[in-house]
Amino acid sequence: MIKTLLESLLHLLILIPFTILFLKVKSNINYKRLLIFSLCYIAYQIFLILPQTNPIFDFIKSSWNWDGKILGLVCGFFAYFLFKNYFTENDFFTLKQNKRGFKPALIVAILIILLSTIVWFILGNSKYDLETLAFQISLPGLDEEIMFRGVLLGLLATSLKEKVSYLGNPSILITSILFGFMHALTIGKDNNINFSAVYFIQTGFAGYVWGWVTIKSKSILLAILSHNFSNFFGTLSTMIK
Repeated sequence: MIKTLLESLLHLLILIPFTILFLKVKSNINYKRLLIFSLCYIAYQIFLILPQTNPIFDFIKSSWNWDGKILGLVCGFFAYFLFKNYFTENDFFTLKQNKRGFKPALIVAILIILLSTIVWFILGNSKYDLETLAFQISLPGLDEEIMFRGVLLGLLATSLKEKVSYLGNPSILITSILFGFMHALTIGKDNNINFSAVYFIQTGFAGYVWGWVTIKSKSILLAILSHNFSNFFGTLSTMIK
């Protein structure tokens, strides 16, 4: 758990200074939103690894982290209901789609599924496993989108400028970088810092796309579906190769 806490703090220490630069207004409420943003991310990371640190949370015996993802889902919903008043104007927890942005968001959501499937097919190779497919079609896209594109993006979209020259929407950019860090920037057993550039680009790019889809559609629904189907068809393509 200490390692996970240190990883989370490392990710945030890199990003928070830049996040402050993009604030709409340097006010107490926006600083409070950034604090909530940080605490939610740390809590989410800890919830994910609870089954590995305490047997009481390891109630599903599997090679996949079903328990952690379910706890991450609980953490996401808890964070939303606890802090939703801090991002009411960017509350993406809705099935209702923005009429103007739905069509382009849908097209991009489908394109990232196709791209992921092609890339995974080219680069990956694995044996058929029904549990793996069941896992990929369900929990990863659900718990990660609820936390990242629901809670975290909602908080930043409310606090930060909508657009910055040459960078676009900083809220989307920062959450996508954080998403990439979560997957690619880790601390090893010997306390050395490990960084996978390829995995960071892959997950960071996907995170940016799902952030854009969420902002455009004003809902996390398409991001959840796109994420889960990208994982599912990408994994399936490696099995039928």
